[in-house]
Amino acid sequence: MTGYGKSESTVQGLPCSVEIRCVNARYLELTTRLPKHLANKELNVRETVREHVSRGTISVYVRVEATIANEEVTFNADAAERITKALRQLRDKLQLEGDVSLDTLMKFDAVTARVDEDAERPDAWPELKDAIVEALKSLNVMREKEGSELTADFDNRIVAIDTALADIEVRSAERIPLERTRLRERVRQLMEDTPIDDQRLQLEIVLLSEKLDVSEECVRLRSHMKFFREYMNDETAVGRKLNFLMQEMNREVNTIGSKANDPEIARLVVGMKEELERMREQVQNVE
Repeated sequence: MTGYGKSESTVQGLPCSVEIRCVNARYLELTTRLPKHLANKELNVRETVREHVSRGTISVYVRVEATIANEEVTFNADAAERITKALRQLRDKLQLEGDVSLDTLMKFDAVTARVDEDAERPDAWPELKDAIVEALKSLNVMREKEGSELTADFDNRIVAIDTALADIEVRSAERIPLERTRLRERVRQLMEDTPIDDQRLQLEIVLLSEKLDVSEECVRLRSHMKFFREYMNDETAVGRKLNFLMQEMNREVNTIGSKANDPEIARLVVGMKEELERMREQVQNVE
């Protein structure tokens, strides 16, 4: 499900912001963008996200505002000299104009260095984790709202399928005696003056009744819908369970359509399949 979460905090005394975006996906796909000095925390970030989200395309952006206002800065003159020489050689080789400026040199990390750059600092991860967790909580609040809307939509579609199923059961029960009478009449017309084997005729009627009877499929479909409703109210991740139930419900509806061989039932089955297809598209996004 889609969502957006953001948090503001401090990491090692520097202002830090975390933004997390999520869009629909069947599996968990995670990308991160961290400052260079926090790149070694990427695995920690991924593990933390997986603890809170199990499905979706997740993008995590961490920004830390670097400041040198309270730190003494030194310059590496040797590195600046080497970089200047290399840039001038490149300029001459490519026959370019201009000279190496101070602004250009300042873009190279090797030229500047903070005095306390190698000083021992506390681990940044505890503070960073708190910021990420806060953003994930904000993200999940938005996703839960979307989940509530999906639940209402699923419930309406389940009601529509259940209503159509009740009509199918009534229609199917009415058709069996009619088809039995029709079979008897067709046999009499075909046999004319030939004696009818009543035992064989009864067997054919029984086989026809079993072929037309969709009561078992209706019972299983209702059972699947019951579990679907229960899972919708479950607090745990149920996306894969719902997806499995969707496949089973679709299988039962297809079987009902193939066994019924009736225009009215076929029309009802088409409507049920349309509802199931809309649900199937949304279930792919449920965590």
